[in-house]
Amino acid sequence: MATDPVDIDGSAGEGGGQILRTSLALAMITGRALRMRRIRAGRARPGLRRQHLACVEAAARLCHAQVRGATLGSQDLELVPGPITGGEIELDIGTAGSTTLVVQTILVPALAAGVALRAVFRGGTHNPLAPPFEFLDRVYAPHLRAMGAGVTLALDRHGFASGGGERGAQGHGAPPCHRSERSGLPAGPLGQLTVTVAAGGALRPIEVVTAGPITARHATAIVARLPTHVADREHAVVQQRLGFLPTECEVRDVRDGGPANVLLLEVEREDGRELVSALGEKGLRAELVAQRACDDLAAFLDANVPVGEHLADQLVLPLAVAGGGRFRTLPPSRHTTTNIDTVGRFLDVAIRVERDGDAALVTVA
Repeated sequence: MATDPVDIDGSAGEGGGQILRTSLALAMITGRALRMRRIRAGRARPGLRRQHLACVEAAARLCHAQVRGATLGSQDLELVPGPITGGEIELDIGTAGSTTLVVQTILVPALAAGVALRAVFRGGTHNPLAPPFEFLDRVYAPHLRAMGAGVTLALDRHGFASGGGERGAQGHGAPPCHRSERSGLPAGPLGQLTVTVAAGGALRPIEVVTAGPITARHATAIVARLPTHVADREHAVVQQRLGFLPTECEVRDVRDGGPANVLLLEVEREDGRELVSALGEKGLRAELVAQRACDDLAAFLDANVPVGEHLADQLVLPLAVAGGGRFRTLPPSRHTTTNIDTVGRFLDVAIRVERDGDAALVTVA
């Protein structure tokens, strides 16, 4: 395995936080120093934001790294990793930035090292442009367990970044305690999740290529300090659009922060699940929130693939670490192709993306 430093252009590919998180993970896994330039250079607010700094700090704690450039707004970062030793990590992002994206940064490195780890992260658990807790817990983690990982996740407290519900519903919220980096809207008390990794051996390859029959469906409308009729109206759309039964629809009325609304739609097959989400926003009617989620799930079902767009982003790294595997998915997103390119900068593995009708077959060898 090569030991020379790896230089990464942070503006390449999707040019956002994905390339940073993957590069941090691979630096830890390979033990190679990371030199990253032009971090998020094309974004409206370029450089490292607090959420990205939390990823850097979590990585540095996990592998006892030496770090330079880890400051707010920095576009240059250097990280020299040490050994991954596991233990306990507790980290407060300080804003409602996504805790699930911090988990993405450290989870595969901990698994690759075979160490026991307990990590507690405080921030947002249900954020725009990030997987909600339930996606990690019910979609991603089961595939890691199929690869031999001993990993569990727990949602200790909901945390919402948008602070948004329907127009006219904002008066139901409590006084804000934090603000979202993305929107500046009140985010309420920070959420918290805990990830536990058991000591173990190497990850093994898996194949996820067949979309079997759906065995279960579930719609969960989360409302925090909003009227429950918001959830009822969302469920009505899901039942009309996708044929969900009332018994397949659940209202989760929480008091962890808010006001906020999240709709989760899940389908289960023998070999895995897919979950899509839509977040309520101030001024956006509940029916439109539900339409967005229904559109995303309908597109996934029409493609007849076992792996959705966002799961494809996340499977590339553990399969590369395992040294093989394949999955069938939608045509790859910019996040997926960026991950593939970044993996190739660190690891000597071949990753092929082949057209398979209207889908794509991704093979790691």
